[in-house]
Amino acid sequence: MYSETTTPAAETFVLPGEAVFPESVGTDEDTGDAYVGSLADGALYRLSSGDRVELWSPPGEDGRSSVAGVKVDKLRRLWAAGGYDGTLWVYDLASRRLLAGLDIGGRPSCVNDIAFGPRGEAYVTDSLISILFRSGGEPPSLEPWVDLAEQGVPWAEGLNLNGIVLAPDGRHLVACQTNLGRFWRIALENGEVQEVALDGGPLEHSDGMAISGSNLYVAVNARNMIAVIDLAADGSRGRITTTLHSEQFAFPTAVALAGDRLLVVNGQLDKMGASPQLPFTVLVIPTPR
Repeated sequence: MYSETTTPAAETFVLPGEAVFPESVGTDEDTGDAYVGSLADGALYRLSSGDRVELWSPPGEDGRSSVAGVKVDKLRRLWAAGGYDGTLWVYDLASRRLLAGLDIGGRPSCVNDIAFGPRGEAYVTDSLISILFRSGGEPPSLEPWVDLAEQGVPWAEGLNLNGIVLAPDGRHLVACQTNLGRFWRIALENGEVQEVALDGGPLEHSDGMAISGSNLYVAVNARNMIAVIDLAADGSRGRITTTLHSEQFAFPTAVALAGDRLLVVNGQLDKMGASPQLPFTVLVIPTPR
């Protein structure tokens, strides 16, 4: 049985605009800055110390009209998933120069999230296409890698594979499946897919994820909480140990680690086409131990 914890935000980043609908957040390990993208218009924001928020790249730049997952790799490149546009964008952080604008090549599509392998390659989920994509090279290119449905992942209506992380052993990926609440392990060596045995699951509405050691943090959007999973080193099994709740959560869609802090994106995607609660925010809460 897992414990439930209520926690207030220690800090709040306020995103300017009345229709931002942020979806994800990625952190730059070198500077501690975080980057957030808008699912509604493709804007990219930089969050830095002192609650500072900067428009890093405006809506529509380079033809970018929507941003879902955002991640920063060890080469200090920013990767932005293009959501329903079926695109993937790669930028140099220092110069803000576009390095690659890539297309999944199929529709309907929802390019959703990104994780990096031990050699720097990027693995990309699409919630509507049953393919896990891989990107590498200079400049980066994009290719289909694993057909998930062929390997037994049930591909249901709605959003399927979403958040993705590298398992602690560095040899497997772990991805969550939003609509079914199931988690899947993918071997980097051969692309073999197996279901994660999750004690306390299934965990429907799982969205963006972050990992530190054996602790896997999962934004559970429609349930307005963050789940903490004790994950086996090889990603084969996990146990929900804690759920984090806050009155300040507003359909949290992503989490990221920044030192001893956990960044939580209040996506409010349930309010798209309606009246969101302004302002849009990214919360900072202490990382649970």
